[in-house]
Amino acid sequence: MEEVKATQSRKKVKDQLPSKIGGYKPIQALNSGAMGSLWLCRDPSLDRLVVAKRLNTNLNQQDIYIKRFLQEGSILAHLNHPNILQPYALWKDSDGNYTMSMEYIQGSSLKDLLLKNKRPPIWVVETILYELLSALSHAHRNGVTHRDLKPANMMIDKDGRVRLLDFGIAHTDTPLEIGKELTQTGCIIGTAAYMSPEQIMGQKVNYASDIFSVGIIASEMLIGENLFRGKDFEETRENILKMKFKLEVFPDDVPKPLRKFVLKLLNKRPSKRPSSACDAANELADIMKEYPRDMTPYIAEWADTVNEDQPIESVISPKPQKTTFKYGIGFILGVIVTAMVFLTIQLAV
Repeated sequence: MEEVKATQSRKKVKDQLPSKIGGYKPIQALNSGAMGSLWLCRDPSLDRLVVAKRLNTNLNQQDIYIKRFLQEGSILAHLNHPNILQPYALWKDSDGNYTMSMEYIQGSSLKDLLLKNKRPPIWVVETILYELLSALSHAHRNGVTHRDLKPANMMIDKDGRVRLLDFGIAHTDTPLEIGKELTQTGCIIGTAAYMSPEQIMGQKVNYASDIFSVGIIASEMLIGENLFRGKDFEETRENILKMKFKLEVFPDDVPKPLRKFVLKLLNKRPSKRPSSACDAANELADIMKEYPRDMTPYIAEWADTVNEDQPIESVISPKPQKTTFKYGIGFILGVIVTAMVFLTIQLAV
């Protein structure tokens, strides 16, 4: 009986699939919300999977939502970074539906991974933060503030790379005509539990706001929960505005340099945070300097282990690469060679 119901349920979903979306063949409904729906499709022209994002029909006549949708496509089209989702096309169907196609990322959201592994290994946290900051550095250099950073908008792909998604409410310093004045001062937009103090107060935000949000994500991974999240918006707002972390809030296994780094990201005053995502990434890279240059294989294995509900202890951790001795020997050899060359020149004279 249960098998019959399951078959009927699958048939019902299949019957609800559009016959086509643009030039793509829909395979599966991925997600839907108040703004739009996501569909997994096959691109027959290139024999690949793509994701089609469609603006909900009831919003197709509302300018503000159309403009946000078009602006998201424009922003993504002008960003080119390995940690940021790539778009393919954006169009308006003959029936008036707005659709954007983008790459299909095979992997898991950071939110889903954290539900199974609330406190990832330190090296996982540092690598995720570094790749996120690298993506933000590129976005910020191109005049884009994300404004909705959270684990649900980040994925770990099958190769172990962090991918930043959903620029639907992003702000750009150089908007097209379609994107002017989409957010007025005093309007609170984003996800409360990951907002900066200035954002949750409805003030104008800039890149420093994204950096605070990174700090919240960092503290959540290191502590095992988002301490800013309250039982309702008002409590969350009070926590964002008034709660101050100290070094002691972190578990004992969190290195002191990493604790200080996260507290710097979480400074209530924007001017006291790192001056840019690039500077923050460089500071974190210094903390991570003993790790291998390419951490993606390790992150991929961690994600696979979590998804398979295997013990985290079974994950192979990257071995620290001590560099002090190596560089010290190199410096000494350099001095010796220089001295020998100088002495040879003197004797020749």
